[in-house]
Amino acid sequence: MPVRSPVFRPRWHKDGVQKRREFDQKRGSARKRGYDADWEKVRARHLAIHPCCCVLGCRTPRDRLNVDHIESVRESPERRLDPTNLRTLCQSHHSARTSRDHSWNQKKP
Repeated sequence: MPVRSPVFRPRWHKDGVQKRREFDQKRGSARKRGYDADWEKVRARHLAIHPCCCVLGCRTPRDRLNVDHIESVRESPERRLDPTNLRTLCQSHHSARTSRDHSWNQKKP
């Protein structure tokens, strides 16, 4: 069987797992970022009223839905639990939206 040749990595090189672990430690837990018991109640109420992804034509099952803040909590923390600032997105659409909104090349107004 072919054997993959070894790859030289300098001592300061960090693999993906180590980078992710360091990022998660800096980021803080979900509770520290504001996703507490109050958020869980608001989220459950929102999903009961809006049980489908808001993107037209999306047929994602109910167990794969996220509640998204229209205006991010970072930009307007006072609207964190405001029901008018929420929308239901499936995991795929939520990831795409988050990636687009938080990307490094986003243009600032």
